[in-house]
Amino acid sequence: MEQRQPSSHEMRARMGFAGSIVIGLGIAAALWSATHNMGVTVGVAVAITIALMVAFTGAFRKRGPRPPHDDAQDAEDPGPSA
Repeated sequence: MEQRQPSSHEMRARMGFAGSIVIGLGIAAALWSATHNMGVTVGVAVAITIALMVAFTGAFRKRGPRPPHDDAQDAEDPGPSA
């Protein structure tokens, strides 16, 4: 498997996922201490976490076509001629 650095878009998406999960867990802990009702806690926390994931990844989405990696070759480029 090749080792490569993830693109900036991929890193922003991962950070959006991680941030929304952390916020969702904080909301779940706060709701549990306030309501002591597991159904309400899980339902509301999961809904808010999913909404934050969609919002964060939508906000971080890169506009326009993704540039190719440095080691990628064009389909029109036949490569080095021998």
